[in-house]
Order: sequence, then C-alpha cells, then structure tokens
Amino acid sequence: MTVSSKSRRVAAVAVLLGAALCAQPQKDEFPVGRGPEGIAFDGENIWVADQFSDTLEQLRASDGGRIATYKVGTRPKGLAFDGNNIWVSNFGDNTVMKLAAGDGAVLGTFAVGQGPGGILFDGANVWVANRYSNSVSLLRASDGLNIGTFAVGMQPVGLAIAGDGDGRSVWVTNHRSNNVTRLRATDGEVLGTYKAGEGPHGIAFDGDTIWIANYFSDDLTRLRASDGQLLGTYPVGDGPAGLAFKGPHLWVVNNAGGNVMQVRRDDGAVIGTWQAGRSPFGLVHDGRHLWLTNSGADTVSRYSLP
Repeated sequence: MTVSSKSRRVAAVAVLLGAALCAQPQKDEFPVGRGPEGIAFDGENIWVADQFSDTLEQLRASDGGRIATYKVGTRPKGLAFDGNNIWVSNFGDNTVMKLAAGDGAVLGTFAVGQGPGGILFDGANVWVANRYSNSVSLLRASDGLNIGTFAVGMQPVGLAIAGDGDGRSVWVTNHRSNNVTRLRATDGEVLGTYKAGEGPHGIAFDGDTIWIANYFSDDLTRLRASDGQLLGTYPVGDGPAGLAFKGPHLWVVNNAGGNVMQVRRDDGAVIGTWQAGRSPFGLVHDGRHLWLTNSGADTVSRYSLP
C-alpha cells in the first residue's frame, strides 16, 4: 500500500520501538511471486496470494518448500480456507475462485462486486468485501451461489466473525469511512456502525472484543463485540494493516514501518517488535510459527514462536 501523506506520531512510535526491540525470534525467508499479500493456513500448508503474478503459492509449513504454483484471476488479494478448499478474491476481475486444497484444482469462479479483497469463511458461507462497490457479498460455500449483497461503508477491506450460533456477527472495516459495520451473520442485516481510527484496515476477534488496525492514525481500536462500545485506543507502528491472534497476544503488521509488533491483549501494551521484509502485509499462524507476507520484497517470513 502506498501512502502519499500521513501524520507521523514520532514520539509515540519511538517509545514503542525503544521498549520493544527485544530479542528477535528465529526468522526464515522464502521467495514467492510478485507482490504477495493474502496468506492462509489449511492445517498442513501455507497459501500465498501473489497479486502481481496472478498466482497462488502452496508452501509446506514444515520447511517453507514450494509444493506448487497455481494460476488464478487478476490481482489475487484475499485468501480463506473452508476446511477443504481455498477461496481467493481476484481484485482485478471482480471474482472469487474456489480451489481444492489438495491439488489446486479450480472448482468454480464466481462474480462478486468491484474490487474484492477481504474474504472470510464463517463455517457455512463465504463473505467478500467489495472495496469499490461499498458492499459485502455472501456466497454459499458449497456451490458459490450468491445469497446476498449488503451495503456497508466506503471502501470495505477487512472482515472478522464474532460470537456463537445465531448470535454471530460479521464485522467489516470501512477504510474510507473511518468506521466499522456490524452485520448479522444469518441474514446480513446491519446491527450497528461504530467509529474507528483513520483508515481502518485489518480486524480480528479475540473471543470477547474486536480489534481494528487503523492504517493512517497508526493505532489500534478495541471495541466490545456485544455492543460496539469503545474500550481503548493503543498506539502501534507506522501503517498497521494485518492482525492475528494467538493465545494472550495480538500480532500487528506495520506495513509502512516494515515490522511486526506483539501486543498484549489485556492492556494493549507493545511487548515485542520484529523486523520484517519490505512492505509487510498479511499474516497467519500455523500453530508453531507466525507467517508474514512481504509485498515489496516478494518473500514470506516465518518466525518461530516460543
């Protein structure tokens, strides 16, 4: 992502980096295609969307070895795993594709809105954030049938699922509206819209609360999942984009800062900062490692977690 102008919170970032440049975990680098962004774990292998190569890479999680490269649509961005298949959003041709995780066979290509990016599997259906349609598409995972399209804010990019059973909600970050929309997962009805920071992008659910990475205000917003009540705002690095949880910690990718931060869930404190490649973006856990796409370096990083 390219940023033409944004305020730099120099003092806050300096304190964070000074306190958090602790011992770095072991890091391995693996080459992939051009402009890797989306990343997913299928229980055995890592999948990477190379948006400028129009391909997906399948890597062994055990050693990063390349298993295969698969041709997909134009500018693949987001990835989701439904338990058997990989779903990829093709930003440049307004489609999503379904591939068998076992062999990469294309099982279907389905039309969605304009500029699809963020993609999420909720256990039965696939949600797609359409950045330039200001909408979210809902597809049935079994056959790709379009169940509905729901209006949200301006430039939706990130998706997260929260809650249990019929009480589940899908949360959407609206990058240009500086807010998030909460949709009822059963029918897409809007349950609320809540203020975030500037340029909200990545979003994650920790079991109780919603965390939002605000790209232009260099901070995280934390909301109570039950009602959207603001619980806190926490400074992080430059251009936070991707988020992932594991145990008591949240990992934040700072796209413009070229690093990833470890944040304590209880109080939002930064407790570690690790160097990444150029323009890091997406991240995922495989249970033992944290994987990170470096969009400007055409690599993925793998960090060994304690």
